[in-house]
Amino acid sequence: MINFIYKTIKPLIHFPVTVNKFVKNSQAVAAVEFALIAPLLLLLFIGTVEVSLLVSVDRKISRTSSAIADLIAQQTDLRSSTGEAELQAIFGITERIMYPYSDRIPCVVITTVLAEAENDTNGDGVKNSDDVVIARVKGSVDNRTASSEYTSPPAAQCSKSSVGLGADENARQKRIIGDVFPLPAAINLHGTELVIAEVEFDHKPIIGFITTKAASGIEFDKASITLGDRIFLRPRKTMPQLPTS
Repeated sequence: MINFIYKTIKPLIHFPVTVNKFVKNSQAVAAVEFALIAPLLLLLFIGTVEVSLLVSVDRKISRTSSAIADLIAQQTDLRSSTGEAELQAIFGITERIMYPYSDRIPCVVITTVLAEAENDTNGDGVKNSDDVVIARVKGSVDNRTASSEYTSPPAAQCSKSSVGLGADENARQKRIIGDVFPLPAAINLHGTELVIAEVEFDHKPIIGFITTKAASGIEFDKASITLGDRIFLRPRKTMPQLPTS
């Protein structure tokens, strides 16, 4: 009986000692700490990769719009066979600038615009910047049709019509000749000729960005993010003549 009682209460007697040993035991502490912070480190790593890729692609899109607008602004007539070959070569630099992301070919639209007062709205007998100035499309081309010089972007990406776009929306298809182009007020002046390059791309994350939703908690959002850029340049010589077909 005494032996039975001793065996029963022995664990209780040694419990404080056992707890004390457990608290002081430092074995596998690093493994436990790593297990606790590993999920956070993984999320930080994924976020760093996704944000870095997003910023890099965005900068390359900006460089693409700047380079294309600059090259077109130096041209005069791109309607001949020689001119169309030059235009295709200009579109071809998109893949080179986007390298090593050459699988991410953005939609590129080049548009020439003339802003002018169409009516003497203030009645002073002269059509100038004091009147209502309207900017209209004089020519427009895009890179939707592939050639030997460049790869066209996915058809679905450039399916958005250029009709009725807002002032902050980039075109993904060539604009319609004669349509109003929403120029910023600072450059919407009578007699202004402009070359405009619009570049836009739907960037799809590799893994996704972390988002919080009330129903399911934390999850990865793989929805595409629209990246785009638009640049305005004055023609170096005369207004470039773009192909109409």
